Amino acid sequence: MNKHHAKTKENKITQVILLEIFCFSVVVALLDSISIQPSITSIYFYLLLLLVTVLIYKPFRLIIGRGISFVSRFLFSIIKSFYTTAISFILHK
Repeated sequence: MNKHHAKTKENKITQVILLEIFCFSVVVALLDSISIQPSITSIYFYLLLLLVTVLIYKPFRLIIGRGISFVSRFLFSIIKSFYTTAISFILHK
């Protein structure tokens, strides 16, 4: 890796770390404002943190959007295949 590419990568990592610190603060403040004791061991805390990060940081939004799109297409193809097979089985009886 050349020096410029390494510096750019380092800057992006620093941005993500600072953004995560900000999002962590937002989530804790949000939970505290509605009188919920935030628990670091709770999965809901991390899902809320991911949601806030996705809403704020566009690259994460794009990655999560692509992931959701892939999973939904995969599930749709499985369901479509299942129904096609079932209808084919019923019609051939």
